[in-house]
Amino acid sequence: MKKFLMPVVLLLLAACNKNVTFPDYPYQTVYFAYQYPVRTITFGEDIFSTELDNQRKCKIMAATGGVYYSKNDVNISIAVDNTLLGNGLLFGAGKDEILPMPAKYYSLADNKIIIPKGSLAGGVEVQLADAFFNDPKAIKNTYVIPLRITDKSGADSVLSGKDFILYAVKYVNEWHGNYLRRGKDVVSGSVNQTIVRHKEYVEKDEVNKLSTRSMKELEFPVVYKDKDGNNINCTLLLSFQDGGKCTVSAVTANISATGDGQFVKRGEKNSWGNKDRDALYLTYQVTLPGMQVSSSDTLVLRDRSVTMETFTPVSK
Repeated sequence: MKKFLMPVVLLLLAACNKNVTFPDYPYQTVYFAYQYPVRTITFGEDIFSTELDNQRKCKIMAATGGVYYSKNDVNISIAVDNTLLGNGLLFGAGKDEILPMPAKYYSLADNKIIIPKGSLAGGVEVQLADAFFNDPKAIKNTYVIPLRITDKSGADSVLSGKDFILYAVKYVNEWHGNYLRRGKDVVSGSVNQTIVRHKEYVEKDEVNKLSTRSMKELEFPVVYKDKDGNNINCTLLLSFQDGGKCTVSAVTANISATGDGQFVKRGEKNSWGNKDRDALYLTYQVTLPGMQVSSSDTLVLRDRSVTMETFTPVSK
């Protein structure tokens, strides 16, 4: 009996492991997968491709559903529709107003999106103009490209509630990111001391986020302590020229700074992760109320501080 049962059990187990194939749905839809995405144009390099970004471009994607892949080309007609913003929207409760991107800031490569045969998605390229990058508000969530699907061919229907997109666009310059900081501060005046910032491993060095202020400017927040041990917050401004050279100044009231620096691609050899890493080398002097600080910094780029982002709009 045991000899008879064993082949039966093995047959049943083999049947359980068989791949189950489901047919396509009877109808095929088209839609925007995300209604409220944020696209950060990332200049320079990142762990993901920035080829389009460095051409000042992005691509708005649409998708098809109900099938494993499209059996034919799908054409989706699109149009800019500022009425999608209604009587006014915010990026969230207490956040900035959502503004339609001015027409002079961008151009669409086409008025349709094509999903090629054999694919599940397709997109339309957006070319961003200099006017966009010259706008101080373009470094944060401000502008959206509001698109609506107006027609389709090669598919059965447009998915309800997914026929539009408010595509937010902002940018970061090529030096923006989280840096691992080490160096030395020589403090004089009401406080006299030398502070060395240097962990055994670079991965353990303090993390500083340097943020985009404009296409050629970077904000670098630093903290000092006065004679009573209280924090003095200071924002340094790094202004870049061609070749990665920069000058240092201060944007905080009652604080001044002078200095210079150099951004070097793969400047730190065999750094964290046993790889050559981009680095920013700075030498500068800061004058604060009652004290002066002479600093030298090596800032090793850890990451670009750009993540997947969406928003949830609310009425004004």
